[in-house]
Amino acid sequence: MINVGVIGYGRAGEAHARCYDTMPQTRIVAILDPTPTRRDAARARFPHAAVAATLDDIDVNIDLALICTPPTSHEAYTEQALMRDAHVFCEKPTFLDPGNGAKLIALARQRNRIIYPGHNYVHSPLLQRLRELGAPERIGPLQRIDMRIERPTSASGSPDWNPSWRRNPADSGGGVLVDHGTHCVYLAEWLTGMHVHLVGCTMGYSTPGVEDHVELVLDMSGKIEAHILLSWRAPHRRNTYSLTGTHGTVVLNDDTLVDDSPTGRRTWRLAETPGSRHAHDDWLPALADDVLRQVTSAALEAELARSALVVAHAITAAYASAAQGGLPHRLPGTLSPGDTYRVCPGRASAV
Repeated sequence: MINVGVIGYGRAGEAHARCYDTMPQTRIVAILDPTPTRRDAARARFPHAAVAATLDDIDVNIDLALICTPPTSHEAYTEQALMRDAHVFCEKPTFLDPGNGAKLIALARQRNRIIYPGHNYVHSPLLQRLRELGAPERIGPLQRIDMRIERPTSASGSPDWNPSWRRNPADSGGGVLVDHGTHCVYLAEWLTGMHVHLVGCTMGYSTPGVEDHVELVLDMSGKIEAHILLSWRAPHRRNTYSLTGTHGTVVLNDDTLVDDSPTGRRTWRLAETPGSRHAHDDWLPALADDVLRQVTSAALEAELARSALVVAHAITAAYASAAQGGLPHRLPGTLSPGDTYRVCPGRASAV
């Protein structure tokens, strides 16, 4: 039996706790949250679990810690959990500071534990279908990838704590770039099978210090570009992902998939479970199954953590690029100065 501790019992933490509670090989033994009303809710739902405000107040053994708190606390909780010899699942972004991320990866390796980043979008049936139809053997070698994540405003957090924490950098670590850009970075690698080499970025602000409109260009392995638009000031809510190859294009627009290939155009509606909530509950069982597979084998720890570290480097590079008017920044350990590559736009127009 794997003892699970949930750190942060807001919307995401509650969803993860519900999921792991249904799994025969796990039991919820601890729940941590700083908010009294959330602790009361945890006690009511899990009367046999230890419930407290901090990890220091818990003396039960935890095999797997699920970190579901705002981003600026992720690194500290990850270190605390690893020092208690717990494996770690951490909501995105697992690391904000690449240097801290590298140290935590080393600590996990030293203690023979995994850090599993909350890159849950790879478990979306819609995106899995997009990846399948966008394979090079179907539409030819990829030439470009596009993503548009549009929202009228930021998502609301738990009303018991701070519903607008995503717009408070002390909790969020940034604005729409951190909130949605994280997903786009790891999805760009997952959908293309390539690695992020260069990042070019411009940003716009409606309020000081919190970017709410971002345009990103990622150079993928020096071969293609990923063009990404992120907005919290769009007139509508919409998600659009597009893969363009030499022989066709596949577009996922919300739940509608359009495949333009040499054999013609086909359109599907791929609606998800109507009961799926803010935390994408219907993706969680597949995600949890994979987390537990890693916990019991610990064989792929380096690759799992690499993805989280790439995200941290890419987000850091994006802020640096935006500060220089869109000048592309190279991720560490990718291309050397003598390499050739397709470069992101030198200086993008201001947002």
